[in-house]
Amino acid sequence: MVIGGGRSERIDQLRGFAALAVVVCHLAVSAYDGAPNLGGAPWPWLGLALGFGYLGVPLFFVVSGFCIHLPQARALAAAGPVIPSPSWRRFFARRFWRLYPPYLAAVAVALVLASLVSGIPPVSWAVVAAQALLVHTFHTATFDGVNPPAWTLAVEAQFYLVYPVVFRLIARRGAIGGLAIVLGATMAYRLALTFAPLPAALGGPAWEFFLARWFEWVLGAVVAEWAVGRVTLPRVVSAPSLAALVLGLSVLLEWHTWHYGLHTIKEPLYGVAFALVLCVALARERAGAPSAIGRYFAGLGVCSYSLYLLHRPIQLTFEPLARHVAAWPFVVGHGIPSSLLIMAATTPIVLGVTRLFYRYCEAPWVRRSHA
Repeated sequence: MVIGGGRSERIDQLRGFAALAVVVCHLAVSAYDGAPNLGGAPWPWLGLALGFGYLGVPLFFVVSGFCIHLPQARALAAAGPVIPSPSWRRFFARRFWRLYPPYLAAVAVALVLASLVSGIPPVSWAVVAAQALLVHTFHTATFDGVNPPAWTLAVEAQFYLVYPVVFRLIARRGAIGGLAIVLGATMAYRLALTFAPLPAALGGPAWEFFLARWFEWVLGAVVAEWAVGRVTLPRVVSAPSLAALVLGLSVLLEWHTWHYGLHTIKEPLYGVAFALVLCVALARERAGAPSAIGRYFAGLGVCSYSLYLLHRPIQLTFEPLARHVAAWPFVVGHGIPSSLLIMAATTPIVLGVTRLFYRYCEAPWVRRSHA
């Protein structure tokens, strides 16, 4: 398979779907946390289903690895046996201007919203500073910060810092050889955490250090190599049935994740599943107008970064109201899913604010990053 230049409709659709899945997951977290009105059927089962929206994160990691490596994969394909020397200074500058100013703006928005709800800043300034500097994921005291989902952006920054290593591995050892080395590093790290756990303050965050999730990201880079024709993979990788099978096995593992140390392979297996989903999507890229649903998710994908940055602070602003109403005797007595309805009703607000943030805050920095 050889993919051309320009924006990929399928990639935007995957981004949009992943972002919306995370939004749904987090609204369910707010709706079900301490809600006495959601104890009867079918609400617990619905909460379980909505909780799987967290799988937008490993999908994001795989897609990120694909998008970051794709330009260099094209350069490697064009250079033939000569390994090009990327301008890493330019690479890091573009990543900085593309992502960091909107990130700082979103941290400020989250701090303002949280302060309006509680009347005081909800966390110390040291915690805010740690999150602003993207070093908050190294300790439990700072991990959530003022915008909890931002932990994934700190991991993304770590992926970018080690991307020159990934590029060299792929350029010199080939895509499969480089992936095998990264898989070895990831599994060695995850097994070390399993059999020699760190203290509690560091142990949880250690599972979200880049080494624990590196394999997922590099899988995306390998798909980019396949997309430009630098590596040949079996035709079955673009078969929807295989992607569905591996994803189903991954979900099934959720019920046994702490048996026999199976949690060590959970995220890597999800990475394989979503790499296959990515292959299926790319293999079905076609010219012509997409469906209405396809256009919606593609449009959402364009501003998915803004959506990811802002959704949780807005949801947390409405969470006290949802919890208060959920405790009303009439609501509890009749099993009215008020908290779920209130949190679901925040989604149009989230989407509207996202569009404004993208237009006036993110988009100008996108243009700056390409200057």
